[in-house]
Amino acid sequence: MKTVLWVDDEIDYLKSHIRYLEKHGFRVLTAQSGYKAFEILETSSIDIILMDQMMIGLDGLEVVDRIRQNYQELPIVMVTQSEEEELMDRALGGRVNDYLTKPVNPSQVLLVLKRFLQSGKLKSRRVAEEIAEQAERIREMQGRNMTWDDWVSLYRSYVEKSVALDSFMGKQAEVSYSNGMINLLNGFSKTVQNNYPEWIKTPDGPLMPHRYFERVILKECEKSREVVFIIMDCMRYDQWLTISPYLETLFHQEIEFMCVILPSATPYSRNALFAGALPRDIWRYYRNEWLEDHGTPGLNRHEYKHMIDTLHRLGSPMAERATYFKVSTHSEGEHLRRSLSHFLQGGFLAVVVNYLDHLTHGRSEMDLLKELAPDRISFRELVGTWFKGSFLFEVLKTIAARGATAIITSDHGSVFSRKSTWVKGGRGMSSSMRYRVGHSLSADDRYAIVVNDPAAFGLPNDYSRKTYVFARDDYLLVHPQMPRSEFHKFINTFQHGGVSTQEMIVPSIILRPKKS
Repeated sequence: MKTVLWVDDEIDYLKSHIRYLEKHGFRVLTAQSGYKAFEILETSSIDIILMDQMMIGLDGLEVVDRIRQNYQELPIVMVTQSEEEELMDRALGGRVNDYLTKPVNPSQVLLVLKRFLQSGKLKSRRVAEEIAEQAERIREMQGRNMTWDDWVSLYRSYVEKSVALDSFMGKQAEVSYSNGMINLLNGFSKTVQNNYPEWIKTPDGPLMPHRYFERVILKECEKSREVVFIIMDCMRYDQWLTISPYLETLFHQEIEFMCVILPSATPYSRNALFAGALPRDIWRYYRNEWLEDHGTPGLNRHEYKHMIDTLHRLGSPMAERATYFKVSTHSEGEHLRRSLSHFLQGGFLAVVVNYLDHLTHGRSEMDLLKELAPDRISFRELVGTWFKGSFLFEVLKTIAARGATAIITSDHGSVFSRKSTWVKGGRGMSSSMRYRVGHSLSADDRYAIVVNDPAAFGLPNDYSRKTYVFARDDYLLVHPQMPRSEFHKFINTFQHGGVSTQEMIVPSIILRPKKS
């Protein structure tokens, strides 16, 4: 039962209101002065205060000032006969949470109390119902011949609803969410296995990295005098939803979704984006510049050259004046912020932002980050906190002020990996946890996709019996000889490279500046 403290020097005239509130399940304590209110606060647990403004002795504003010295978060609703705007401003400036003008009726007071004290409970109940409905919708769709567009619609709806309601999730809703996501993951990996070879060949199929410049970038360069293309490494859709509210006053936002190249990892998907080609063709065209051997450093060091080649091949005049900049440190971000006009002299700038990828991998390797962000919700909030104070936010403000267009996407997302499955093979197996490359690899096909014909998946087939293995759902690929201590570093961490909605369905956003 919630407890209300009603402070009014004429409290006897409010007995009918008090009985009405008690009838609706509230416990009401009363005080005829500010001094009596202080005594009650010292001895009783109060959930909300109704405060009369005009009282003998200390008036309501003075009482509020004293209460706020010790109770910063306690809701206080001012109740007064005055309708003067100046008094309302003083009251709200004095940190009251709401304002009612006398005479008040009981139902009006009840509505305010419910809004402050019961809205969380009511929303939590509704969250549980809505998440359960989403999970049921996913179960009903299992087994259907779902298209890419079907999966995007389902995933988008699911993520948007869960992000909007995360703060009100109770345990039951969280369980329903987890079960629904497991079903979503499982069905998606089967669709990818059956359709991916066709998707990469079809020009009007899903938007994919190797067609991104042709289908998105060039069209926007024709419409806008200046275009900034920003690739946020390892950004998921739910993380974008945390960032986008900060940009609503600056830009109109147009969003679609891209299907990431397999493996859903930077050397493959981001190279495909800049080169405008599948990994198989990058290997053919740039054999001395793109080495797939595991552990080879700088697999993405030729992105600028690949981008210029792509623009030339597509016949774009931007090929002669496009610029490129990669941000991996705070100082590099500040350099971009200060030098944006210089970088945009040619009208087109591509920017790679590695922060989210560093944060994702850092969480896997640092116990402190795991403590700060133990789950997907807190990790997403950490991303929002970073963006709010980041160089990138300042850069986007400048882009909007210049009247330029910004295009934001990601090379891949990540999935919170909670389970493991084995992978076996011969010599030279790579060590990634969500995908493996090697000679004659094998895995349990319930939990992994084994690709024995790399060319069909747009991947290099440079030696006989080359095999790729992609983890399904939220599994990690574990070699039988992997030390147990090493394996435990990766359980309950965000990983990428495999087949899941969170890794492969990434947002592509066009930001058009709003006119002042």
